[in-house]
Amino acid sequence: MMSPITTLKQFFALSLILASLFSNFTLAADDEKPNQPAYVELTPDFIVNYTTASSRLKYIKTSITLQTDSSHEAIIQANMPLIRDALVMFLSSRTDAQVSGAQEREKTREEAAVAVNIALKKETNQEPVKSVLFGSFLTQ
Repeated sequence: MMSPITTLKQFFALSLILASLFSNFTLAADDEKPNQPAYVELTPDFIVNYTTASSRLKYIKTSITLQTDSSHEAIIQANMPLIRDALVMFLSSRTDAQVSGAQEREKTREEAAVAVNIALKKETNQEPVKSVLFGSFLTQ
């Protein structure tokens, strides 16, 4: 039969092992959390002319925010001139039909994210932009 001291020692040893396992599990779970979302507002607003069938000059004025995650925010900040250029080139290639109506603007928003990620992929070998968000989108 075991003495009470031996049983107590085993209990404490088992408690330490379980506590150690639990603390490692908690740390591992914290490390596996997905990155928090981050939003990078592009300032100033974009004003670009876009393609029309007529000879009349038309403009898009939009405020844009990029959605990414916190681990990619620095990449976006460091490559802001490249991102702004990609967006200006993309928006100026739009047609009347591509900027008129909610469905067309949604497609433009999705395609803008692809255009920015293509430019960033060439420069950084990463595609950090999850989506492009329009705070405003005016055409004239």
